[in-house]
Amino acid sequence: MSAKIIAVFNQKGGAGKTTIAVNVAGTLGNRGHKVMIVDLDPQGTASIWTTLNEEKAFPARINNLVQARQIHREIEQHIDAYDFIVIDCPPAAESAAPSVALLIADLGIVPVGASGGNLWATEKVKQLVEQARASGNEALIVRSVANMDQNVAIVRQIFDALEKDEELKPFETRLGLRAAYKEAEVMGVVVGEVPRARAAAKEMDALVNEIVACLA
Repeated sequence: MSAKIIAVFNQKGGAGKTTIAVNVAGTLGNRGHKVMIVDLDPQGTASIWTTLNEEKAFPARINNLVQARQIHREIEQHIDAYDFIVIDCPPAAESAAPSVALLIADLGIVPVGASGGNLWATEKVKQLVEQARASGNEALIVRSVANMDQNVAIVRQIFDALEKDEELKPFETRLGLRAAYKEAEVMGVVVGEVPRARAAAKEMDALVNEIVACLA
């Protein structure tokens, strides 16, 4: 069975794209799935994160394809060896890589942070999605995920706007800006493996449940 391909992307940085990509991949790996993370972001955060812990291997394999000339062909070589391939894309404003990733993705995930700028940037995201579907990937599913401080007043307004958006319907699970995610990055682990990070682990598990259901 071919891998399900998940592209985590957005128009601009700062919305938690890599945090979501790495934790989704690692959570799937800890559930027994064979998972590969494809790092397309020149910052290489996913590559560093997943190789930091020398005591325990990260539950998903990392494959840095920043320098690859034919990204889709490189990824397609691995499609029969994994259950899931999670692509951490660079910001679309800085690279054409997200456009390429969406051509082969089954699911696109768009993190949205707590600012008007993040919400307005989703209009550019929709253009990328339309281009991918027009170029042959008509079955592409795209969902947004709110990644923001739950106590900020603007959050309700942003989430309401997303819920009304038929093209970028949000997952029900919302992620909080928790210190546990930064701890996971520094430790080189999945957030569910961070001590006393029950709330973060619970919301990440819930998000992964929604993702799996979406791809079923």
